[in-house]
Amino acid sequence: MPTQKSIADTLGISISLVSRVLSGRAREIGVAEDTIEKVLSEAKRVNYIPNSAALSLRGEKTHTLGVITYDFEDPYFGIILGELHKIAKQRKFSLILAGSYQRDMDTLDLSAFSKHSVEGLIIVGSDRKKDWYENFAQKSIPVVQIGFTTDSIGTTICLDETSSTELVVDYLHKQKIKNVALFFNQSLSHATFKEHYIKALGQRKINILNDIVFDEATDSIKERLQQLKKLPDVLIAGDDILATKIIRALHELNIQVPRDIKVVGFDNISLASDFIPSLTTLNPPIIEMVKTAFDLVSNNKSSKKTYRFEPELICRESA
Repeated sequence: MPTQKSIADTLGISISLVSRVLSGRAREIGVAEDTIEKVLSEAKRVNYIPNSAALSLRGEKTHTLGVITYDFEDPYFGIILGELHKIAKQRKFSLILAGSYQRDMDTLDLSAFSKHSVEGLIIVGSDRKKDWYENFAQKSIPVVQIGFTTDSIGTTICLDETSSTELVVDYLHKQKIKNVALFFNQSLSHATFKEHYIKALGQRKINILNDIVFDEATDSIKERLQQLKKLPDVLIAGDDILATKIIRALHELNIQVPRDIKVVGFDNISLASDFIPSLTTLNPPIIEMVKTAFDLVSNNKSSKKTYRFEPELICRESA
């Protein structure tokens, strides 16, 4: 890895001179323009990247952000992480990524942050509390969460719960749907949207035949579906992965979608359009949400404010 010393050795000048050029302070001491140009050109040629720890010790900006994801395997989170990477590359920021698997906080590993000086923190996913946050609380760095939370740490970027659910319910009402079943897990995001679905369905006088709270660790989707005494017109799932698993289980039970029952998902992951049948779902404005989160945390404008965004309903074969 190129260093200031290796650049200095290549050009035959002192390390302190290279340091002043790369920190933008060379002209303060009258360094010649051709020397400055040589240093900058060599740094660009060897792809020199400043050491964040050294920058932090000198009180300079490291342009390094920490990103915590609550599930490395979640495809929706993967879309968000991909957009974060694109913006960071465009703006010449570095991202330090840490997180857990399947929202298991026992697997949450934040050790990477002890080796780097991060200037802000972006959390990808929803939570009810942050037991891990104590180590960050005294650092006074901006925090932005893309998801729902019940605490008051930092800024929250999330979907508008009311407009999201009303989009789906209004669409079902226009199709003259009479009854539905809800299929959600126990996570905060699922619980939040389910609450608003129940309210919106009630306003449209659409009957809820079943309200299934699914535990992925112990429950079988197929068995839960077999327990339904009556097949609803539509089954609303808390996310797209759950929706695709439901369609698979219905297929195994010889129940066809959408002929016998319609299925609606949430998130518009890439699989949603390629699945058979393709999935009717809500499409969050991820690029806009991620850009807002990045702007807030990189400009140190984090507060306890909540920014809500409206999704788009994508109508496909499943409903």
